[in-house]
Amino acid sequence: MYSFAGPAEVNGKYQKIRDLLQPVLIVIFLLVPWIKINDKPVLLLDFFNRHFVILGHSFFSHDAPLLFFLVILLILLIFIVTAVFGRLWCGWSCPQTVFLHSVYNKIEKLIMGAYSKRRVLYMSEDNPAKKIKISFLYAVFILVSWILAHSFAAYFLGSDKVTSYIDEGPAQHLQAFTVLMLITSVLFFNFTFFRENLCLYICPYGRFQNALIDRNTLVVFFDKIRGEPRGKFSGNDLEKGDCVSCNRCVTVCPVKIDVRNGFQQECIACGKCIDACNDVMSKVKRQPFLIRYETGNQKKITLKRFRLALYAGLILIFSVALGLSIANRTQIDLMVTRASLSPFGVRINKGQKIIQNQLQIHLKNQTENSTEVTIDLSEQNKKDGLRLITSVHQFRMNPEQDLKAPAFVEIDELALLNKKQKIEIVLSTDQTQIFRTIDFIGVE
Repeated sequence: MYSFAGPAEVNGKYQKIRDLLQPVLIVIFLLVPWIKINDKPVLLLDFFNRHFVILGHSFFSHDAPLLFFLVILLILLIFIVTAVFGRLWCGWSCPQTVFLHSVYNKIEKLIMGAYSKRRVLYMSEDNPAKKIKISFLYAVFILVSWILAHSFAAYFLGSDKVTSYIDEGPAQHLQAFTVLMLITSVLFFNFTFFRENLCLYICPYGRFQNALIDRNTLVVFFDKIRGEPRGKFSGNDLEKGDCVSCNRCVTVCPVKIDVRNGFQQECIACGKCIDACNDVMSKVKRQPFLIRYETGNQKKITLKRFRLALYAGLILIFSVALGLSIANRTQIDLMVTRASLSPFGVRINKGQKIIQNQLQIHLKNQTENSTEVTIDLSEQNKKDGLRLITSVHQFRMNPEQDLKAPAFVEIDELALLNKKQKIEIVLSTDQTQIFRTIDFIGVE
């Protein structure tokens, strides 16, 4: 049977902030994939169809440079925040921490009792009452994991699809139902058994944070000068430090480290040990913040650091690159490729040999508006005798329509004077023209 009692509960300044902040983050996480802007989700990451929506704006696989810049900017933002504030993200805002501490741990406390009662219960011999209680806890955890799985899936499938899958039932969407059950199982295992081990052994952030911080980075700090030597406080023993060796800082720690042993990469900077120690200090009438948020060199945080300047410079560069990429993004994406099976051929018309290239025209309307589109050859190509044969000369593209159409470009052999002839396809809308060039082949 399940036997891990989790961290002990704590009250204090930082816990009060956490109790206000994390429910807001939970609501945001759960609602974001269901909120729409202009009838589009705020965030959609549809990798299967290579369709991404960010703040109501659609992006597709050919927008990879934009997504690349966004990912790089996100990474750099993490770098600069970590360099200044350490692992505050891990202890305060990471979904793993938020849901574990503010949902699963609170449910466990509600059902199983406070930390001391849970320890006694889990260490006791198995009996029917214990098994029923733990089984009920599992059932609630599975239900919560099932709810989270649907919101998690909505980020990748879209809220409309998830809603339709629920309405139509598992029998109509067995594959999607299986995936949702798999996600539910993973979440249940993670939040019930694995817990902070995800932070310790799987999440890469804790591993590379040592390369991001320096002596002026904010960490959870134990004041050894004040605290040592440790020992039980009798009230008149002036030789001992303020630390009374109650180990309260260890019992409330989610990753079960002893912050008094110095900085450790396992620390997620949640600040629970600070609240616990302050509570003890008030009881023994000592100054608070024996454990506190402090920089490694115990000086004020300064932004005049080389690594911060480097990160800020890179953020500026990639922000400019992202802005230019968005500014140069066309309404219609045009791709012209050569047909794979029969890229060129020769036909005879009235005794005249005609050389023909077969192409594939791929169009994608990247806007939310219908657009009139014209496909033709450049004026120079027409003067040179090239002719375009296609079914998509002039038509209206619907919002976000994706269209593939065959096209043939041909020329009389006598008119082909330049063996390095270029085909220039021109896409015209009421606002812009897009040019694509491809070699004309089939000449020895």
